[in-house]
Parts: sequence; structure tokens; C-alpha cells
Amino acid sequence: MLKRRSGVRQTQIGRGSKTSGQPKKEHSSRAFGTVDLSPFPAKWSAFGKLLLVLLVATVFHLAGIYLFGSGFLLTRLELDTRNNCSTWRPEGVPTFEASVTGQGCWHAPRYNRAVLVILDALRFDFTVYNETLAHQASESGDNSSIPYYINKLPVLHRILETEPEHGLLFRVRADPPTTTLQRLKALTTGTLPTFVDAGSNFFGQVIGEDNIIEQFTRTGRRVVFMGDDTWDNMYPNAMNESYPYPSLEVWDLHTVDNGILQHLQPTLQREPKDWDLLIAHFLGVDHAGHRYGPAHPAMAEKLTQMNAVLTNIFQEVDDETVVFVIGDHGMDAKGDHGGDSENEINAGLFMYSKRPLTDASAAVELNSYLLDLKATDFGSDDPFVFLQAHRTMPQIDFVPTISMLLGIPIPFGNLGTLIPECFFVSTLDLSGNSIDRGRNLLEAMRINAQQVYHYIMEYSQQRLAAKLAIRDLKELFDNAEMAYARLSANNNDAALTSADVKDVYRQYVTFTRRTLVAARKIWARFDVPLIVLGSVAVTLAFVSVVVYARVHWASDVTPMYSVIGLGAISGILLVATGGVRKWLVNLEDTGDSALNPYHETAFAISAGVLVTYLLSTLVQCCYRMTKRGVLAIISTNTLLGLFLLALHTLVAASDSFTIHEDAVTVYLLQAFGFINLLWSFGLDSDTARDSLVKYSVIFMILTRISQFSTICREEQHPYCIPTFNATPHTSVASPSAAVLLFLLVPIVALAIRKVMKSSDNAESTGKILPEIFIPIGLIVSAVYWAFDTIDNHHVLSGSKWDMATIKFWWARIGFLAISTTCLFVWTSDPNCLGVDVIPSASVNALGVTNSAGGDKTVCFLGIPNAVGASYFVFLSVVYMILTMFQKPMGGIMLGVGFLQIICLLEMLHIWRDKSSKRPNADIAHGPDVPLSVSTLTSLPSTPQSMPGPIPASLQGSVIKEKEHADWTFLYLVALYLLSSRFYFATGHQTTLSTIQWDIGYVGVKQLNWTISPLLVILNTFAGNVLFALAAPLLAVWKRPLTRSTQDQLARELGRAVLTYFGMVSATTVTATLFAGHFRRHLMVWRVFAPKFFFEALVLVVVDVILMIGVVAVWLPVNAYRDFLVKIKQLGIVR
Repeated sequence: MLKRRSGVRQTQIGRGSKTSGQPKKEHSSRAFGTVDLSPFPAKWSAFGKLLLVLLVATVFHLAGIYLFGSGFLLTRLELDTRNNCSTWRPEGVPTFEASVTGQGCWHAPRYNRAVLVILDALRFDFTVYNETLAHQASESGDNSSIPYYINKLPVLHRILETEPEHGLLFRVRADPPTTTLQRLKALTTGTLPTFVDAGSNFFGQVIGEDNIIEQFTRTGRRVVFMGDDTWDNMYPNAMNESYPYPSLEVWDLHTVDNGILQHLQPTLQREPKDWDLLIAHFLGVDHAGHRYGPAHPAMAEKLTQMNAVLTNIFQEVDDETVVFVIGDHGMDAKGDHGGDSENEINAGLFMYSKRPLTDASAAVELNSYLLDLKATDFGSDDPFVFLQAHRTMPQIDFVPTISMLLGIPIPFGNLGTLIPECFFVSTLDLSGNSIDRGRNLLEAMRINAQQVYHYIMEYSQQRLAAKLAIRDLKELFDNAEMAYARLSANNNDAALTSADVKDVYRQYVTFTRRTLVAARKIWARFDVPLIVLGSVAVTLAFVSVVVYARVHWASDVTPMYSVIGLGAISGILLVATGGVRKWLVNLEDTGDSALNPYHETAFAISAGVLVTYLLSTLVQCCYRMTKRGVLAIISTNTLLGLFLLALHTLVAASDSFTIHEDAVTVYLLQAFGFINLLWSFGLDSDTARDSLVKYSVIFMILTRISQFSTICREEQHPYCIPTFNATPHTSVASPSAAVLLFLLVPIVALAIRKVMKSSDNAESTGKILPEIFIPIGLIVSAVYWAFDTIDNHHVLSGSKWDMATIKFWWARIGFLAISTTCLFVWTSDPNCLGVDVIPSASVNALGVTNSAGGDKTVCFLGIPNAVGASYFVFLSVVYMILTMFQKPMGGIMLGVGFLQIICLLEMLHIWRDKSSKRPNADIAHGPDVPLSVSTLTSLPSTPQSMPGPIPASLQGSVIKEKEHADWTFLYLVALYLLSSRFYFATGHQTTLSTIQWDIGYVGVKQLNWTISPLLVILNTFAGNVLFALAAPLLAVWKRPLTRSTQDQLARELGRAVLTYFGMVSATTVTATLFAGHFRRHLMVWRVFAPKFFFEALVLVVVDVILMIGVVAVWLPVNAYRDFLVKIKQLGIVR
């Protein structure tokens, strides 16, 4: 790049340099100085050591999280017991097997066949006809006042109005988590899901429990399935016929539904009927919700299509077929699901039969049964009978109902209660005897209760925690059985009334409902020993990271590795002697613990290593702390940082603060900005004071702007109004947000350019990427999301343009091309340095002597910030890539966060200069005349053994390292608070339903199990990724790298990285501890468990990102060293 011309005191400059002998205009504003440009030796061991420390710390953290999660996120014990026709023998039937004709057992079937239509995400209000809105629309002639999801299934209303005996509509309430696989599991087994089961939704899970599919096939029935391929994963090879279609491509509203329609009509019309259960699982409604939200024309179109499908099914079925139309779950206002909000758990169930389902003459008597149940205390506030005047029940009541209606055994693990409306009819029993409606309902209910009783007795024998409620439940069942025996003994008594039958029925229902309530608590059984071990392990790991960063990394004190090795050996011996179990013997539920040798080994080794490390470090530091005092090493900056950090980490101690954590982060960040503003008025330098005031105010304004993007948890209503999407009831972006995303591009591009020019690093890669490629990348991203917004709002729906295809290729080509180009350019040449030739007189006038003599002087641009500027360019590239996978409002917010990083960098630099107390600091380092502008030529090499002193003009970057570390710590806290703030601002909450799954389809036509999860991670944790990568930047920003400062830079880099990791660890520890502490809290599964789950994921993501950041610092350090070697070889430096 540089070549010395012989005989001339002038340097021929390569690309991007000026060869003119005339000084450039900006020279007058540059601060020149001399610095040691002799090459420094390669000391890469510090970077390798830092990576190793991060890796080891993460391993110990993960060991603790694994132990805690094994005890906290337990799956329910699955029993492999199966019911069959011989399990239950109805009284009065001497030889039960002889009465089994293949048409039914346990109870006489009412129907021979069933059609099960699952409309995925069929929220209950989708099924209810709103006559008021319909009347208003009819009078006004305008249907725009009716929401897109209301009155779109009129066939249900027509049947209920014109054929009330043939149709029944129920609100069924799904137990969270409301993910499809868990709900299908419940709809076929009658069991309850657990929180950890939600992860199985994306990988499928073979059902190992008794279920209605097996019961059908085991009794010789034929099952035909079509639709969502989740069924094939759950029941491989169980269907007699199967037509599965991919279920996770949420952008596709029609493939699954159209595939079903190809097979549905021919199957219904077969003669003779060669199927007994026909399952059709439609996905269009769910996908319309995920892509657009319920308040969108696409939802109306899909519901209207389903209305036509149901109309056809009702017409095609015969008198021996019952039709169930059911939603597996609902959806929230954005069309998402997975949580436990009312809209997510409330689904619809509609039953239809061409012959009467109910007895119209018994309506009054049936209502008395229901009112009696409504008045019964089932031990829970859940609605089991009515909710807002609508008939309401748990969703799992479907399982015993379909089983008894079709005469198959109820699955062994069922906890549902049969629907009384379907059995309050006069019929014949299995012996062919006539039985009245009240007695028929009672007999069916007794069979249901017997099945539930046998299940809980078996479960309680295998899970000791279940015995906590078994005595009360057994007493309820025994009382019901005694009442039934008395009723049977007086069967011919003329005084026997329907009230007596109703009373016994009510006792059985009380037993099954109370069992369900108790089971919900049983499933929340926690393995306390594992929770304790995990909590101890993760806490020790956190403390060890903090101690290592504070004591060993930044000092010459070496850990006592031999003692630590003995700790690991002691842990192994502790496991071998059973010491861990002996320690835990007095804890709750120890006898029922799933603790195994693997758990004990993981804990013992982790605890042995970490405890001995901490004890040995305490011994090392004891004398020093005694001599200096503990508080002597804590500055005001550190105390403020610790205070803000403590307030944030303790959010997990309260469900209310966790719910409103997004607002908490705003208050803490505003407090940080305001305190910086107050402190700035105490500075003597006008330039520094004005700059700090400016950046503090900008920082607070940007924090306030970040509040304009909100996504609401269910618990925040009605005080929270979502603004992330176009409306609170849709999941599509606002057109105004797409426009603002374009307007943000020049703002961010100019800010990056100004930062690079302020340190004179707008050279080479520092010019090409920030001024050309990064703005292009931001525009490419904005164009993609403009296309997406146009597509979602159907702006060009009638044109020949296929926006889906355009979006696909734009993302596939544009995103890939610009991202790889930027990363390739930066990794190939991360230097942001330039060279200029200026008259020596311009330099001498500033008091700097050109020791080489001559008319011209070679000036190197950007040397003092060589590493920081290069890393800043890398951070800018990462920011550009992250915006590609953010929806428009998320991209805007990420840009706001990036601007706040720039504010932090400038404020931190000013405070560091102030703490250095250098003369004329405001002149050399003010924002208008920055530090890192330039250095001079031709200084003689300094021997490594005798490093030369750093010139006075740059001494502020190496002296008072302690004060600099304190300021860095405070700003790292602010950086961490920003990572939390922009997790929320980019459209997320610590709930499953706010994960933006549709991002997994950016640039791919169908779900890709390699790319799609990565894209969802980049979207969900974009804030955490961006601000974690900024942590190393605070350590190296405007810090000159020379032979004498190389070790200091490594120390500050490691301290910053480990400190930031410690902050993330602190939040994970508090989330873990309080989740364990509040395990019996009412909000544990709504608040504390998701908080723990997300914080554990953040810990892993941040650790990986910090390691990438360390490598990204090493690259410009290595490039800068090569640069110094090259200019020495060229003879520019003697």
C-alpha cells in the first residue's frame, strides 16, 4: 500500500490517500501527536484465555440450569396402562364379553360413526352469531361495522335456530400451553399438558398413553385422517388411511385445507361407509391468524370457506353419524397462541347429528341438572357449566363424550367429564332394556367416574405427591358409590324421584371435577431436591464469574488451580459416598425425587470446583481487603451501576414487576440518563459539559421514543395498548411504520459516518462499508418490509404482481448478497486507517516536531482508535443484518437502540477523559476536535524490553485504569438495561405467544429446520445480540493500541466482557431462584416459569455472542499489527 520514493521526502500514497503537498482544510481542526508505531509482539493468549473462561462459565451455568429445569419443568408421568372392553363390567350384564357385539362396550353407543372436524384456532367468538351487529348492518346496508371474524359461520346459527335438537354449541376451555400438539394430545387422551411440553410442538411427539385413536383401532374400527401432519407424528402408522400435509408453514393459508378438500367429499360419499372415525384437521384459520391476525379480510375469507365446508359435511352425513366441529385453541388479538389469555384458551365446540342429539321435551329438566351443577363447589373458580350465559366446560370433556357416544372404552388417563346433554335421553342399555334419560345419564357418568378413580389411584401409587389429595378424592368417590348403591337398592321404590337420581349424578360429577382441579395441582409437582441443587449451582457459577472478573482477570493474582482440581475430585468422591443424597434427605418430596447419579455428578463436580475456587480466592484477597477496606475499592460510579443493576435483576422477585418489566427498564434508563445530565453540569470544561448535556438529552429522548413500540401481555390489559402492529387486533405491520423505516436509513447512515469521521477512521473499510454497503443493506431491508406490508394489506391483490415471489427472491438475493459482502469486506481488511501527506509547517505550528526533517510529513489517520473504529464498523454490519429480520416497527426500534449505543460511546469517552485529568482534554478530545484523528511519522523503534513512554497527549488512555474501569462498569449496566428494553421494543414479551414465528419464513418457501430457527432467534433476541456485541466496544473505543498498552487493552476487554456476562448471569440467577421460590404461586406458569425459560435462553445466546465479539476484536488487533509491520518493512517507520 505504501511505497517510499528514493531521494524525496514524500510518500506515494495508495488507495484512499492524498498525495497533494497542500494541506487539506480539515487539517486545521485535527489534533496531531506522536505515538509509538513500532510493531508489538503477538500476544493472542489473552483472547484464547477469555474465550475459554466464557466457555467454562457457560458450562457451569448450564449445569445449574439443567438441574433446576429437571426439577422445575417436569413432564407429567405417562402411564402406559390401557383400558379395554373387559376393564369395566356393567352391573346387570352377567357375561359382559357376550354383550360386546363390536358395536360398543361399557355403554350402549348412540352412533356408529363420527366425523371430527378440527378448525385450528377456532376461537369461541368465531362460532357465536351476533344478531345485534347483523341487524345493524342490515339496516344500514353496510357490513363494515362487523369484525372480520364475526358472523362468518352462519351455518351453525341456522342449525341452532331451525333445528335446535340437532345441534349443540359449547365454549370449551383449553388448558395452557395452548400449542397445537398439546391440545391434540389432550383431545385424544383426556389428559392435561405441562409447560415444558410446549417445546414438543415443533418436533412432534409419539403419544404413549391410552387414547381414542388406539381405542377405535383396537375395537376393530377404521380411522381415516386428513390434514395437519402433526397427527402422523403423534400416531405413526395408527391410521387406516392418512393424508397428511405440512403444518408449520404459517404463510401458507390454503395448501393444507385444499388438500383436505380433495379427499373429504369422496370419503364422505363412500358406500358402504368403510370408516368409523373421519378426522379432518384444517389449518387455514390458524395460519390466517398468525400471518394477519383475526381482524383482517383474510380471516373472513377463510372462515367463509370453512362455513361452506361445514355446510357440505352436515348435508353428506347420515343418521348414524355424529359430527364434532372443534377448535384446539383460540388466538389472541394478534392471531398468536401458546399462553393462557382468555382468547387463547376459549375455543368452540359444535355438535351435529341428523337425528336429534337432545330430547326437546326434557329441556327444562336438563336445565335443572345444569343449574344444580352450577351451584356446586368444585374447589376452583374455573367455569365448568356457564360463562357469560354460554354453556362452558373443559375441552377434555370431549374425550369421554365421544368414547361413550360411539361405545369405545374411555382412555385410561382421561380426566374429563362427559357432556350431560348428549346422554340425557331415553335409550336401551347393553342388555337391550329400556332406560330413562335420568338413569341413562347417571349410568354413563358412573362409568366415567370409575375410569377417573382407577386412573388417580394408579397415578398416586407411582407419584407420591399425588397422595396429597387422594384421601379427600377417595372419600368423594366412596360417598357417590354408596349413594348409587342405595339408589339401586330402592330402584323399584315408588317414592324414588328424579331428584334422587340427580343427586347421585351430582356427586359423581363433583368427584370428577374435584379430581381435575387436584390434578392441575399435581401436575405442578416440583422436584425440590433438583431445584435446590440447580439453584445452588447456578448461584455459585454467577458468583465465580464476578469474582474472576474482579480479582483474577485484571490482576497478577493467579487462581489456585491445584486446589480447584482437588475440589473436583472431592465432588466425585461425594457422589461415590452418597453425600449428596444424605444432604438432601430432609427436603420436601425427597422420596419422590427423580434425582439420579447423573444429576448428582453434575452438581458435585460443579459445586466442588466453584466452592474451592471461591474459598481459595477469598484466602488470596483476605489480606488486601483487610488492609484497604471493602468500600475503598467501590466508587460512586460502581455504586450507581450496582444499584440500577440490582433494581433490574430483582424484577423477578415480583409477578407485577415482571409483568411490567418493559416499563421498569424505561424508568431505569431514564434515571441513568438524568444522573448523567446532572453530573455533566459539574464539569469545568465548557466543551465537555455541552457535549455531555447534548448526548444525555438525546439518550433520554431516544429512550422515550422506544416506548412508542409496545406489545402487550394479557395481564397488562386494559392499561396497555399495543402499537407494534397496524392495529391492536392484527399482526401485520402499519404502512406508516414501513415509511418510517425508510426515513430512519439516512439518519443512521449519517450517524455512523459522523462517528467514523470524528475519529478520522473514515478510511479504507471504514469508508466503504459505512458510506456505501451498510446504507444499501438498510435500504434493501426497508424495501423487503415495504413489499411485505403491501402484500399483507392486499394493496396489489388484483394486479399481476406476485408479491410472495418478489419477497422471496428479494430476501434470498438481496439479504444474502449484502450481508455476505459486508462480512467478507470487513474480515478481509478490518483496518480503518488512512495516510496523508501534509506540509511539515502545519505540524510544527501545533507544537509537534518532525524529527525526520523535510518539507513533507506523513500523517497516519485514525491510529488512536484503530481497534475501536474497526469493531464499530463490524457492529454496524451486525445491526444491518439484524434489521433484515425485524418487522418494520422492530427495525425502527433497533435503529433507535443503535443510536443510543453511539450516545453511550461518546459519553463514556468524555468521562474517561475527565477522569484522566489531562491538560486541555477538552481541546484534544472534544466532540468537535476528537482524540483519534492522527499520529505522526517516523519514530524510531523502541526495544520491547524497554518500552518507550507514551507521549503526554495520549497518556489519558492508559493512566487511572481503575477510574476508567468504574466508568466502563456503569455504562455496561446501561448497555445491559438497553438490551432488556429493546427485547420488549422489538415486539416481544416473556410469553410464548409473542414469538414472531413468521420470521422463520423470510427468504425460504417452506420451513427449513436449519435456517428458520436461526431467523427466529435473530428476531427474538436481536436486542440482546446487538447490545452484547457492543460490550467489547466500550472497552476498546478510542483506546490506542501500542506496545506498552497492549496488555491494558486485553485487561479492559476481558473485564468488560466478563462483567457483561456477569450481569446476564445475575438476571438468570434471580429468575431461577424466584421461580423456585414461587413454585406454588398462582402466577407461576404465567409469569415466573416463562421468565426463567427466556432468561436461560438469553444467557446461552449472549455467551455465544460475546465469544464472537472477542474474536471480532482480535481481527482488527491482528490487522493493525500487520499494518505496523508493513510500514516498518517499507521504511516509513525507522
